[in-house]
Amino acid sequence: MKKYLSIIVLIAGLLFLGIKLYYKNVAPQMNFQNTVLTLLSNNTKTTINDLRGQVVMVSFFQSWCIDCAKETPILNELTTAINNDKFKTLYISDENVHKIEGFKSRFLSDKIVFAKCNEPFSSLGIHVYPTTYLLNKKGKTVLVKLEGYDWQKEKATIEKLLTE
Repeated sequence: MKKYLSIIVLIAGLLFLGIKLYYKNVAPQMNFQNTVLTLLSNNTKTTINDLRGQVVMVSFFQSWCIDCAKETPILNELTTAINNDKFKTLYISDENVHKIEGFKSRFLSDKIVFAKCNEPFSSLGIHVYPTTYLLNKKGKTVLVKLEGYDWQKEKATIEKLLTE
């Protein structure tokens, strides 16, 4: 009986690990465009859909996330370099406003728009941070990256999307 119990525990552990790896490497589809967000700059309500007509970088972050911290100055620099009113970088967190403001104040982020999501990210299928989407002017996902990425590599892609 001990032999079978060990095998069952091993199989359960491998199954758990497999599920964890699956969620870690697969980004959810962008199906939360109508989720209400509160912009920190002016406390107004908006949605990702409200940004249609613009190329938008949408990053779901947490204040404790190291990769989020690494990605923030890169996205700020990219937004500054592109310097186009039709390109926005939107940072969204489901944490409280004080944590979001604390994160924002630690990094060069003056070109990034910060917002609070009142729904927990888990309900949106977001389990890895940052989960970052590049959306075209129609609001369709062009690229999605998990756990931080050097988005400077996509500058030409973004500039092309801006001309479409």
